[in-house]
Amino acid sequence: MITENQVSSEQATQTHVPNKSAPTPQPQHPPSAFTFTQRPLSSHLLHVTVNVTASLVDQLVTSTTNLFRSGNFEGFGQENIPFEYVKETYKTIIDKQVKSYLFHHYVIDFLYSQIIAKKISIANRPRLVAIENGEQGALEFQFQVSTIDPLEPKEWKHFTFRIPKRKRYKDLDKQVGCFIDQESQIPKGQDLEVVQDTDWVLFDVAIVDEKNEPLALLSTSFWVTARGEESPNSLAAEFVGKRANEAFMSNHFEGTASDQLPYLCNYRFLIIIKTIVKGSTFSMDTFKTTFKLKNRSEIHNKLIEVFSYRNDISQRRSIIEEVFHLLLSKHRFEIPKHLVLRREEDLLFAVSQKPDYYVYKSQKNFHATIEQLAEKQLKEEIIIDHISYHENISVAMKDVQQYLHLFANQRLKEFVYFKPLFFRLEDVEQPLNTSFVSQFVLREKTLNYVIHTLTR
Repeated sequence: MITENQVSSEQATQTHVPNKSAPTPQPQHPPSAFTFTQRPLSSHLLHVTVNVTASLVDQLVTSTTNLFRSGNFEGFGQENIPFEYVKETYKTIIDKQVKSYLFHHYVIDFLYSQIIAKKISIANRPRLVAIENGEQGALEFQFQVSTIDPLEPKEWKHFTFRIPKRKRYKDLDKQVGCFIDQESQIPKGQDLEVVQDTDWVLFDVAIVDEKNEPLALLSTSFWVTARGEESPNSLAAEFVGKRANEAFMSNHFEGTASDQLPYLCNYRFLIIIKTIVKGSTFSMDTFKTTFKLKNRSEIHNKLIEVFSYRNDISQRRSIIEEVFHLLLSKHRFEIPKHLVLRREEDLLFAVSQKPDYYVYKSQKNFHATIEQLAEKQLKEEIIIDHISYHENISVAMKDVQQYLHLFANQRLKEFVYFKPLFFRLEDVEQPLNTSFVSQFVLREKTLNYVIHTLTR
């Protein structure tokens, strides 16, 4: 039988948050640079357009053309290559480069930030359908976004909820005690301000010209998992050994984990490290703050949730399953079939990437299980989105740090429920848009808020 754990992405990496904190992970573009418009195509489908102003597009076209001019051209001296010649000769590839850069560095981040800000409950990922030329050189990135009917959360705070019981083995308490003592010790000589293998890094990135001067374009922010020199991703490896607020140049920026466009990488970048989330040290203070715990006893009891298992299901997972069972039993709604089918496609792709895919596929109830899981995931995401919007829950930098901190240890990962479907965070070395990460953090924060409210 396929379980949700086997299909959804497991994750790892991160801990201890340094005292220095960066600004809230919001896109760094002014409202005038981008606009968001939407119109309904059907009862559950929006056509969304992200418009990029002509001034920003022109600035990037000019910058990209100048970078092409720095190459070698037969028949021209380096300083005599006409700008218009390069612009016209390489028009197709320059256009692709500009569109790809805008998509990865601005559009996706702006799209997700607006979906959250406008409290749009989406079902499945937005789908890029076209990139059109707008007025006077502007660009229009057009998406189809699947939505669900508005849902008004009932007085869920007054629902009666009984926590699934833990196993009463004394050995579990000893294991938790040892875990706290061992994992909360910072390795001797470790510098928490230096990036190490498996640390999460928030960084700003901007294009530079041939003189390594930052162009007048807007900088953008990403999260990435630092990796050692053996990493095939040169950018992930370049962070190791550097410090918070340190700047360096890089030729490597190989797209994002939410790729929907080929990324052409000819730019040179200025990268500034903003925040480090340690990937190998358990922070007691961060854990306490995440779950609103007061003392060691409450920390102990919370950790028991991922040490106590019944029928291969942790107490933590049982609590979450019971919470959603309660919420969904009080809020009855149906998911349109075409949305379920779209999620089934995504689930089948995710399962097909696993080494034991053919074992799953050979099971008699394989497709029925995928269909049930698709509907289950969509309903859980929708009810939690509506609660977060109704309760005006927002995401700050500390929430992202707390979310990533839970991947510092194999046990702690069990506390995270909402994760990307298409990849395991611990295996991803490509940069992640901050708003893309924030969507998962918002859902996770809301789920913890619901559990805390129902169990206090």
